[in-house]
Amino acid sequence: MIKNYRHAGVEVALATALAVVALVAATFTHAQAQKSNPNPGELAAAPQLAQPGSGTNAEPKSAGTTEAVAPPVNPNQYMPSTDQDECAACKKNLEKINAAIAAYRKDHGDVPNWLSDLVPQYLPDTNVLVCPVCTRTGRQSPYGVLDPKIYTSYVYEFTPTLLPAVVQEAYPGPKMTMRQWKRQEMELVGGEVPLVRCLLHDPVLNLSIGGKVYESPVHWELNFTNAANLRAFSPHWDTLPR
Repeated sequence: MIKNYRHAGVEVALATALAVVALVAATFTHAQAQKSNPNPGELAAAPQLAQPGSGTNAEPKSAGTTEAVAPPVNPNQYMPSTDQDECAACKKNLEKINAAIAAYRKDHGDVPNWLSDLVPQYLPDTNVLVCPVCTRTGRQSPYGVLDPKIYTSYVYEFTPTLLPAVVQEAYPGPKMTMRQWKRQEMELVGGEVPLVRCLLHDPVLNLSIGGKVYESPVHWELNFTNAANLRAFSPHWDTLPR
């Protein structure tokens, strides 16, 4: 994968790399989030590992915890729904989540670390965090970082968790969190960067950090190739061989 990226097929290799980012992040966090098998909307006991603080602007103090655990297999499969009624209901959920995040940002000056930080003060109805597709099928997202404290089908992109080791190896550079990576992408497309995603639909539904709900392929960056080259969306892109 890395060899192909550096010497040929940049767009294909980048799409593969982005899939690795999503899959590795999902496999680690999914197992941690599902240890207690909570029911939809139910707060679960915190996993037995050190978690970043829930306060605003909190970043992990060390990589020891997240890198010490080998990523398990993610049991979720990518089987997206094309049902328009489910899509419309999911969009309404995303709009409610956006309103809760907007209220949180007003009070704290930044987005939360996890969707569970919104509960209960900013989002008392936790059913909003479960997509209708998940309600019908029981499936959660096959990609992305799942919340470690609450059952949700939505993927929150601005977590303070470190990028997986395999991604760090593919893109050498200083250690970077998912939140830092997303903020780097904001330099390219601003408020269009997804804050929350639902990968249970085809096309995927995204709630941008600017408050917009829009559809995209699994790799949302493909919507913005008119704004930047795909390689610019990768972590530490400025250190990659030209």
